[in-house]
Amino acid sequence: MSGLKLQPNTLSAVLFSLRTTIASLVALAIAFWMEMGSPQWAAMTVWIVAQNSRGMSLSKGRWRIAGTLLGMVGGVSLIAVAPQYPWIFFVLLAGWVGWCTGMACLLENFRGYAMVLAGYTGAIIAVGAAEQPDQVFYIAMSRGSYILLGVVCEMVAGMVAVPGADRAARADLQKRMAALLSQTASALALVLRRDEQGVADMTRILGSLQGFNDQLEFVRIDSRHAGEDADRAYVTLERVSFVLARGVGVRSRLASAPHIPERLAVGLERVAGELDDIAALLRQDMAQVVAGLGQLEAMLQKNHDELERCLPRNDDDALQQSIVGVGVEIMLIDFRSAVESHYAGLRKIPAPERHRIKRRADGRLAAINGVRAAVAILIGAFVWEVTAWSYGGAYMSLLSVVCARFAIMNNMILISKYFFYGAVCSVLASIIPVFLVMPMSSEYAVFALPFSVLMFLGGLALRMPALSGIAASYVNFFPWILGLDNQGRVDEVTWFNQSLVLLLALWSGIQVFRTVLPFSVTQAWAQLRRQLVKEIQRLKEPLKGRAQTQRLWTNETTLRMEQVIRFAGQIPQAEVDSMIRGTLSVMTVGRNLLTVKDLVTLRRLPACALATAEHMVRDIIHLTEQGREDDPLTHQQFMQEQSRLEDAFHACHNLSRRRDLAAGIGSLRIIHFEYQTSRDFFLREHRAASLMRQLAEG
Repeated sequence: MSGLKLQPNTLSAVLFSLRTTIASLVALAIAFWMEMGSPQWAAMTVWIVAQNSRGMSLSKGRWRIAGTLLGMVGGVSLIAVAPQYPWIFFVLLAGWVGWCTGMACLLENFRGYAMVLAGYTGAIIAVGAAEQPDQVFYIAMSRGSYILLGVVCEMVAGMVAVPGADRAARADLQKRMAALLSQTASALALVLRRDEQGVADMTRILGSLQGFNDQLEFVRIDSRHAGEDADRAYVTLERVSFVLARGVGVRSRLASAPHIPERLAVGLERVAGELDDIAALLRQDMAQVVAGLGQLEAMLQKNHDELERCLPRNDDDALQQSIVGVGVEIMLIDFRSAVESHYAGLRKIPAPERHRIKRRADGRLAAINGVRAAVAILIGAFVWEVTAWSYGGAYMSLLSVVCARFAIMNNMILISKYFFYGAVCSVLASIIPVFLVMPMSSEYAVFALPFSVLMFLGGLALRMPALSGIAASYVNFFPWILGLDNQGRVDEVTWFNQSLVLLLALWSGIQVFRTVLPFSVTQAWAQLRRQLVKEIQRLKEPLKGRAQTQRLWTNETTLRMEQVIRFAGQIPQAEVDSMIRGTLSVMTVGRNLLTVKDLVTLRRLPACALATAEHMVRDIIHLTEQGREDDPLTHQQFMQEQSRLEDAFHACHNLSRRRDLAAGIGSLRIIHFEYQTSRDFFLREHRAASLMRQLAEG
């Protein structure tokens, strides 16, 4: 044997677990040395803050500090307002936790986590001071101290143990951007070959853009002095989303064409082959990216020359080639823009603009999660008040932690189950230090050995996708179960009660989320359908009193695609395929309607073209609202409008005017094609909406 060789992912997991374990031991030792109350919270904080990259850890650490400070203010305020009125206090506490939980659902990345932390930190402080309100400030400061200690230890460990993280972050960003552009080029090539796999690939890429966009915030922090890299990447991502939208439009142009002339088919295959070559170049170094840009310029010139040759002709083949060729040219121009943005990032050229794909906050989900958390706190308060349980305060504190954490998770029922299993594992693992090690010696070194081994194993599991949910709960709660203290060790009865409190709090939180406005994938899917219907209905009057651009429309549909991809695997594949088809149709119809509007506004297309486009969009809206079309645009009427525009194309001798007419005819064909091929989807939207109304009325 040549020896054990760890794979990169395995080595990364080992190093992550090792440095985090060391940081938690250091934080715990300092907490003991400073004789802090509840020193285990310092070690817990290290594991809660620890993330895959230094940028993520720093971001989460900063927002954890901000959330802790806000929670300290909230906890002190709750005690100050109602120190001697238990049920006023409980109602205010439920309102505080519910409000923080709801706000967390409206914020992105670790800003949402900061609100979660503020909610349960305030609850822990307020509940801890409920029986001794004169000590609330001391309790708040203690809480803040060991949180700050844990954050600082993890940050220092990240900076010391991950040298060159800024260079690695830059290199990884450039590699991921190159891979994204390469995959985009390959998908566009498949579309030009009329291979449906191209649409599937574009759908997958669209669904991944939002997550990539979110990660750029951490890249900015990790690379420290490379903010311009992240700014440029934001611009590149947005341009990629626009290119993919163009690709869907080209696919519809090809599918709706009466026939594909032989010369056009040969030209499309040539462009597809060149896109494959560019995809290979983009994955390499900067010099090859320059070569790819040069090849892209040459390809655009060839496509432009071919258009210049066919536009003056008046035969039908020339018309079909012009309609498709204009769409391909626009798609390639947008793709060149995305590649140029990536190249500028490699050259460290600052971005002249900064755009981001922003998530749209779901107010309904935020309100539901806020209500769930508030109800859970009230139920816990009732149990504590009725039973007068000596561990009721700890139960309330953990219940607030559980409900606040669950609220910002995508599938909280599934995650909550994993959290419960992780808590059970932490209880079982704690038997070793509590019953076998701690009774033998009070020396920290003796305790640290089994503690570090058990935490190291939890850290390894945390980097394994199949075990990450269980491991997150395990590393969070294992130090808490040990009941560490400077003045003594946890005895068997206390250990049993603390374990019972933890498991009961988790079980109670799960039951609340299952019974109070329960979450289900089916309901979330129905909500996504309703949101998509609203997107369709926003086209009802798209040209009056509302500034809308193709960029914003494409970005919003990109977010919808991410949500669809997120539920894949939990919903029947036929339903996922239908939703993807509908989402792409909504994106394509809206974007091409805006294209026609722009051409008409600039007087480069007859106004009748816009009337036809709006008529088809109204038919789609009627299908989703009523399940039928009112005065629908017939196929004969559509063909008459096409003939009118085609006659205008043949009668015009201005090449620029002909190009605009070809673009307008193509946009109308795309809208008509999407309308016809997605008609069943739009009807299903009406049926789904009708069923939801019936259930609500019943």
